Amino acid sequence: MKKAAVALAFALPLLLFGFLKPAFAHNKAEVGDLELVGGWGIEPPLIGQLNTIVIQVTTISDDKPVTNAFASASVVVKKGGVQKELALRPAEQAGWYEAEIIPTQLGQYAVAFTGSINQQQVNTQIELEDVEDSKKLNFPEAGSDPGQGIPEGFIEQMRAVLTDLTVQIEDANNSAQDANDVARNAAESASETRGAADRAFMVGIVGVGVGVAGIAIAAIALSRKA
Repeated sequence: MKKAAVALAFALPLLLFGFLKPAFAHNKAEVGDLELVGGWGIEPPLIGQLNTIVIQVTTISDDKPVTNAFASASVVVKKGGVQKELALRPAEQAGWYEAEIIPTQLGQYAVAFTGSINQQQVNTQIELEDVEDSKKLNFPEAGSDPGQGIPEGFIEQMRAVLTDLTVQIEDANNSAQDANDVARNAAESASETRGAADRAFMVGIVGVGVGVAGIAIAAIALSRKA
């Protein structure tokens, strides 16, 4: 009797733990001798929160896990008419696979399987639990206390961003000033060059005039000698 009582004392917590452990809202599909079970790694799934889609593959006849199940099969997650291929990787437990995902819309999602798993052709899908709004779990409500809810380090991050913007604006102003100085110097150089060219042109005109006058004087002199 004492041994039975001791055994019951040890077994009772295990039984209670088995009854009290959380139940995951995973759905399943059976194809031939395969059982596919799928669901969210974190439940309830919340919009905008990192989560995982977990898939378990076992054989119905002997309840054994199927390893390397998706070597010849494609698995996509679907939301309405949009779908995306899942990059499933083996989990620690044999027969389990997982892929990270951030759900961005509320409502129901589904996982579709096509191809060959364990030499069995599959073309089926599993519906997942609806993605919910995170507001139902928020506490305290955002904005309920002006002094609360500001992420740690947010003010320092904003100060660093503003400082960086100020430095960029000052650098831009300095670059603009340098460009303005270069343009002004170029304009002054062009003006000086144009003035020098004008003076050279006037000197040339005067020289031509003097040459023409000399020719005229020489012609008059020759005519008188004749």
